[in-house]
Amino acid sequence: MPVPQNPAARKYFRAPGQRCEDAEFLLQAGRMLGAVYLAGYCVECLLKALILCQVPAGKREQVREQFRGGKAHDYVWHRDLYRAHKGPNLPPDVVEAFSEVAIWDTDLRYEPGTVADDDAIAFLRAAEVIRVWADGRMS
Repeated sequence: MPVPQNPAARKYFRAPGQRCEDAEFLLQAGRMLGAVYLAGYCVECLLKALILCQVPAGKREQVREQFRGGKAHDYVWHRDLYRAHKGPNLPPDVVEAFSEVAIWDTDLRYEPGTVADDDAIAFLRAAEVIRVWADGRMS
């Protein structure tokens, strides 16, 4: 997987690799809610890196400043920002994967309990589809 050339994107690109590994570890340990939370965070970071790869150098800091607050955790907002910066349409498998991960929210970190095994597995597999797609778009 290519590391993005621009430093702003690189910051958001490196963290997901570890978080995705952590999510897989938690999944194998039966800690489904933690696995889903970290996999969702992985998707968020990848989207931010991908957006920063699309943005002209002179606007990167301005866009990065938008990565604060509640909207900065919203996948729909990320998708719209990606498309606003001339990102191409998402392929059908990635659209489907986003529908699978749409349940993610940062409030999951406050939830007690768990997620059904099948739901967690489906979530992590969808996050992987998004990761592979995003990795292929990095520059």
